Amino acid sequence: MNQEKKYLQSLIILNRMQIHPFDHSKTVSWANGTSTELFVYPQDGNFQTRDFIFRISTATVEAEETTFSDFSGITRILLPLKGKLTLVHEGRYTKELQPFEQDQFDGSWSTRSKGQVQDFNLIFNKQTSARVIHHHLSSGEVNTLDVNNSRHFIFVNDGVFEVNGQRIVAGDLVEFESSDVQPTDIKCHEEGNILECIIHHTDMDHAED
Repeated sequence: MNQEKKYLQSLIILNRMQIHPFDHSKTVSWANGTSTELFVYPQDGNFQTRDFIFRISTATVEAEETTFSDFSGITRILLPLKGKLTLVHEGRYTKELQPFEQDQFDGSWSTRSKGQVQDFNLIFNKQTSARVIHHHLSSGEVNTLDVNNSRHFIFVNDGVFEVNGQRIVAGDLVEFESSDVQPTDIKCHEEGNILECIIHHTDMDHAED
């Protein structure tokens, strides 16, 4: 049995939901700040060699201007969590982003950013499609997610929430496996913001076959 199938079966045992606490994540320094890997698929995927299907991370950018590395073959979704960010895609367009506004672009583009920010990143290969949805919830509000037919993640930026009886707080990443999962309620206990990541990949869709 391969590693990916074992991993999916472990989620079944956990009622198809797993919480990845922020303090279990791996943070590394880079030239202009720090990067924290929240999740990479498959589990033995390698960010440095671009050997992965998708990766979810946060970063701090301490320099006023940075140049993005070449990620040919990879699509990037980026949004600031704190601070204002300007993305300059040379010869294409410039986009100014307020917190929780996003841009999706090709990793092969020549891209610069302006602004000192904390940001959220979802990157994925050509066999994958994905989107990120921002939800702001007030205390007592309930948001229902339909997690069928996709791989779903919830990242808690701030606030306190409850999902399937489990408390989740800032920095936590909640993972849902797709098959046969019923709509899931997320209840807000303290006002805050969450990011919903919806990911489709052919290999994952057939991982249990």
